[in-house]
Amino acid sequence: MRGGGGQLSEQAGTDISSQVERLPAAIPQPEHSEYRVQARRWLAAAGPDSALPQRMVVTRGYVRLLAAGVWGADESWRADVRELVVGLRPTEEQDASGEQLALVAIGMALLLQEANLHGGAGPDQIARSAWELVQEWVAYAEESDITAELVTSTQLHARVATGSEVQAVVELAMAAADDPRAEIIAALETEGYHAEYMEGVWVIDGDFRTPLRAAARAATLIASPCVVLARNTKKSTVLLWRDTVLAMAESTVPRWRIYRIVPPTTPQSKFGGGDGLPTTRDIHPLAPAPEQVRTLAEQAGVTLPMLLAALR
Repeated sequence: MRGGGGQLSEQAGTDISSQVERLPAAIPQPEHSEYRVQARRWLAAAGPDSALPQRMVVTRGYVRLLAAGVWGADESWRADVRELVVGLRPTEEQDASGEQLALVAIGMALLLQEANLHGGAGPDQIARSAWELVQEWVAYAEESDITAELVTSTQLHARVATGSEVQAVVELAMAAADDPRAEIIAALETEGYHAEYMEGVWVIDGDFRTPLRAAARAATLIASPCVVLARNTKKSTVLLWRDTVLAMAESTVPRWRIYRIVPPTTPQSKFGGGDGLPTTRDIHPLAPAPEQVRTLAEQAGVTLPMLLAALR
């Protein structure tokens, strides 16, 4: 129960702390649902008005229960962990502790498992919404504090963040503070693409079979406006995308093809099929480029002749 002033009562906080401390490493499967219900009670008790130490205790409880595998294949823990991670953000009046920042980083690493900061699926959106609020604090998490908060597990369906995973998240936060494009590069690398941003163009290299699909996937992750050049050893594809207009050209088909991309359609959904190029009546020679392509290049600050040279 709650005490006066909206604060979690001292007795209730002590009860939660003792419950978390007594959590077993191995929990029988028939008891998993009971522990999930208990975790939600903790979450309800450790709201924004509760003391920071209690929110930290509940976060540790979730980390331990995830390690015990009590959620199985159920993904509902993601929204809970997001709430806890966001709730651990330091306030302007507060000096952040090392263990506090370590728990933020660990929670963020858990949220990023099987999730992408630039994806559109549910786990992606949850991770992104947390990242936008805690990224600056993740960058300050220290390795020694992280190590002290990590848990390990051999349980079925265990979900744990390893030291290397958490450190990768910390390094991403540090890089993103210096260059916002670091997040996109990391997302593309997760997809197996080597990406560089060169003079306004996202250059994607790899051993992918179809540069068009790689370019479309990359453009979808990067989002409008963008210019993408995807290439393997045999073929290259260029996409220029802004708002609802997308221009595409391939090295093997020397033509500009222009499409409309209207949500919920994305470049990936437009070009992800296996039935060849989508139809369009808006087809033009590579040179001279049509006005729409010249406008897209100008808006992106890209030199069109250099882009065409790279395409060929």
